[in-house]
Amino acid sequence: MSLNNFTEPIIKGINFKKMMPKGTALVLEGGGARAYYSAGVFEAFMDSGIMFPYIAGVSAGSANALSYVSGQRGRNRIIAEKYVKMKTYASLCNYLRTGSYFDFDFIFKSIPEKHVFWDKEMFDSADIRFLTGAINCATGETVWFEKEEIATGFTVSRASCSIPVLSRIVKHNGYDLLDGGISSPIPIEKSIADGNTFHVIVLTRNRGFVDEPYGPANLLKLFYRKYPNLIETAMRRHDIYNRQLALCEQLERDNKALIIRPHNPLTVEMLETNPQKLLMLYDEGHREGLKAIHFFDDIN
Repeated sequence: MSLNNFTEPIIKGINFKKMMPKGTALVLEGGGARAYYSAGVFEAFMDSGIMFPYIAGVSAGSANALSYVSGQRGRNRIIAEKYVKMKTYASLCNYLRTGSYFDFDFIFKSIPEKHVFWDKEMFDSADIRFLTGAINCATGETVWFEKEEIATGFTVSRASCSIPVLSRIVKHNGYDLLDGGISSPIPIEKSIADGNTFHVIVLTRNRGFVDEPYGPANLLKLFYRKYPNLIETAMRRHDIYNRQLALCEQLERDNKALIIRPHNPLTVEMLETNPQKLLMLYDEGHREGLKAIHFFDDIN
């Protein structure tokens, strides 16, 4: 691949100066466009050269973390500023043409290969455990994919970002997969199960948010009648989210977690494509990430 052919300036990955102690996890909520808040938080971590030995994320949270692991400060910002607004990125036209509101070929192939360079070499060399979750439509449970499984085409990332109804089912390694945020919206339980003892949790909702039941049950039954376990999990997704959120907040009270989340009232919805709104949220994430960094010195 020639680096001279990209439409944007090349941002090479950095080597991180400070690896957080073993047992410290970075846990990432999804949230579609709201995850540009998380991307701003990652910028703050890159400013200080901070990396985590363990990262677990779903949906857009995990997808945006690809640029963090590769150490490319500013890469996600360019995408938010110039590419999310394109109809090729996300639009009703895409949905009518392909059955997916998002053009994942554009997002996960054209952008990293033609427009905004993704430093795969630096990503591959990062000595961390990076997990991306997607829901197994057959069982309604989360399947976790390791960093090494993110290959050309980003099939795992595509699956984790595939919102029900708005996206087509992704087939990978014998699984039928959709959005990991259905079954593990805040992957704190996975982090605990893997033995981590302190969790830096990046949320994309304001304090006090309570998830509500999914409305159009009939729509799910129409689209996924062959996957009753998927429907059942989707219908209780609000209970899963509220349980995992309560666990995060309890861990923070017990000094076993640090929660970073938006303080300003959110104006960005899941499908937001307005660059100005996205960049405001991005910059808020950067500010909140910088404020959180001084707590890391106490993590041993």
